[in-house]
Amino acid sequence: MSRRLELRCSAVLQPAHVRRAVRAKAPHYFKRPRLPKLQVSTGCNSGVSVLRGAIRDTGAFTLLELLVAVTITLMLAGLMLAVTTGTLNLWRRTQDNSAMSAQAKLTLDLLERDLQSGCHRQDGVGITWLATEVINNPADLPNHGWRIATLMKPAGAESQRLVPVTANGLAPAIADARFGLSGVWLRFTVTNIDSEGSVPVAVAYQLARRAVSGAYGASNLADIRYSLFRSAVDPARTFSAGYSVSAGTYDNTVPGYGISTFPNAVTSPAVADVLATNVVDFGVWLYVRDNTGALRRIYPANNADRAHAATDATTPGDPNRYPEVADVMVRILSDEGARILDAMEKSNGAITRPAHYANDAEWWWGVVEANSRVYTRRVEVKGRAP
Repeated sequence: MSRRLELRCSAVLQPAHVRRAVRAKAPHYFKRPRLPKLQVSTGCNSGVSVLRGAIRDTGAFTLLELLVAVTITLMLAGLMLAVTTGTLNLWRRTQDNSAMSAQAKLTLDLLERDLQSGCHRQDGVGITWLATEVINNPADLPNHGWRIATLMKPAGAESQRLVPVTANGLAPAIADARFGLSGVWLRFTVTNIDSEGSVPVAVAYQLARRAVSGAYGASNLADIRYSLFRSAVDPARTFSAGYSVSAGTYDNTVPGYGISTFPNAVTSPAVADVLATNVVDFGVWLYVRDNTGALRRIYPANNADRAHAATDATTPGDPNRYPEVADVMVRILSDEGARILDAMEKSNGAITRPAHYANDAEWWWGVVEANSRVYTRRVEVKGRAP
């Protein structure tokens, strides 16, 4: 116990006169500490001094601190906006790629099934079992169900690169080719129609630019899109018309027999089916095998070879041989690319050609190549007699 506490405790227990004597002898042990007095200034700056003390005591923010906090908040908000926008764009591109891949798979799967079950017989009676044609003349398109516009897929050399030029001695690839305004018009006879007992049926594949819904001649049109169509003539009509897909009985003006992919209005309805929308190009390369088993392309032989007719001649030349292998390609636009292309082709001033494009044809293909993907497949063509 400290000396001070001992003195105080002993003093408490003693009589009053003793306590007084002890206090007189050691007064400093009994003194209470005094608090410092509050100093109040009475000068002209007294209010400022008190205010500064109050601000320091309450802990409020200064103007500089508020500006720093606002700046940091804006930076974080901008960063979050950039991350959110990037995520949404990635999600949109992923959705577009998924949709394009699904359409391409459906199209190429059906094409492969048809080509693998094609009919061909060398009996010398003048039957064309398979035919291709590249249509690059706008005047021919209405007969194939097209809606013509001033600005649309360009004709001429821009769209006709059947065998693209390559550099450094590399072999050309079908993915780099362009097949005219309407793509390749492919017609042949197949026996793979499951519901019809595998009897021969004439089919055709082709592009058409038309409304996504409604009748061909409707005045109030829905959105115009490029689509790939597949048309089929029923077995009874195929039998009555014969199997030559180039015969006049399959002309589009004959109801029920037209094998353009979306025939003009007179053709029987429900003949053509849309395989894929936003398809802006479709093409095939045809091959035969030589004596060594190597493939040799017989169509197109060059950039000007726009047609092929596989006849039933016993010893046909390359322009008339039935193929053993086919390369197939489709170019499909993304949804965003289709919207841009639609705005361009409406020509209503909503979108104008950028200055770095020399002409509308270059602009059209520039937009298409920036917003599309090309899908290819090699197919064994297994022709057999009906």
